[in-house]
Amino acid sequence: MAFCNKCGAVIAFAGGKCPRCGTMGEGGTATAGKVVVEDTGFSKEILLGKLERYKQLLGECEELSTMIKPQNDYPVSLDTNFRKRSFMKFFWPFMVIGIVAGYLVYMASSFFLALSTADMVVDSQAAASRVLGDAFGGIIVALIVAGAIIFFGIKVAKRKQEDFNSNADYMNRAAQERYNKGLENQKMINLFQENVTEMHKYEYLVPEEHRTFAHVSSIINFIKEDRAKTVEEACALI
Repeated sequence: MAFCNKCGAVIAFAGGKCPRCGTMGEGGTATAGKVVVEDTGFSKEILLGKLERYKQLLGECEELSTMIKPQNDYPVSLDTNFRKRSFMKFFWPFMVIGIVAGYLVYMASSFFLALSTADMVVDSQAAASRVLGDAFGGIIVALIVAGAIIFFGIKVAKRKQEDFNSNADYMNRAAQERYNKGLENQKMINLFQENVTEMHKYEYLVPEEHRTFAHVSSIINFIKEDRAKTVEEACALI
């Protein structure tokens, strides 16, 4: 019986073609001295290599399964980022209220001025002076009221803008972190799926009830220590 120099498969006769990889045999000399594991047809070294790879995939999948979370827990994009607001977004109501309040104060002062001068002679110099003085005073009061409201609005609007934008920055950082975690989670999902696909190539080596990291590790150790020549014998020792 001869064995393939490349993959270790059994070749029907020396110098024949390997049924697995197609390599032409050379009389089986390349496998001389190797312990053949009977249940697979592989040399000991090739079988151990395959089992080691299977154990690695099992370990990675077990670790990934504890780390992976549902992908729908994470945002699919950053299109929903919280946008900052300008100063005018908070200030314009105070500006409108200030102007309206100033105008109402001026109109009220004009009304009271008209009542107080109704019984005076229009062409009187004293009446004219009083009208001008009261009108000027009404304008000053209206400007003071409007200015006070606008000044108060500037202070409030700045504070609201800073608070809102600071919160928006925090929410954007949180959204960015969750998005990045989603990307990492998707990478782990992809790796897990790739590992599972590759694991299917090695599952035939080990009985289903022993397809765990711990059991495959024990099987490898038993074969390395020559306590078992076949996977079945190693499984019986577990």
